[in-house]
Amino acid sequence: MFKHGDVSTETDRKPFLFTLIAASGSTIAAVLLFALGKGEMLSILSGVMVLIVAAVSWFILFVMLTDYAYIDQGVLRTRYLFKKTQIPLGEIQKVTCKENVYYIYGRREKPLGTINGLLSGIDSILEALENNGVHFE
Repeated sequence: MFKHGDVSTETDRKPFLFTLIAASGSTIAAVLLFALGKGEMLSILSGVMVLIVAAVSWFILFVMLTDYAYIDQGVLRTRYLFKKTQIPLGEIQKVTCKENVYYIYGRREKPLGTINGLLSGIDSILEALENNGVHFE
């Protein structure tokens, strides 16, 4: 779901749908609590609590949609929230993995970027990097 190329990570369908349903449902519930609650303290408090769940769910959904990596025309492109990186495959020297995050290093041991190791399709990215001679630690 939401692939960006042939060699790409993607958002898993089940967590995406679960989060979308939670965000939509809690938003609708909050609106109904505020609209039909007639200003009662319990309905206002419940509406605020459900609105907090809705806000967190929408944020998680946004994070899920903006966390990806793909290889296009010899360039590894990654994105997480508002940070985009474009790394030519020739500049990548090694990749290390710590706590399900792949750290990408260049020629001077300088970190160039990261990839979430829990994304669907990460194996195709790692295979493409390995085929280009990248060293894994």
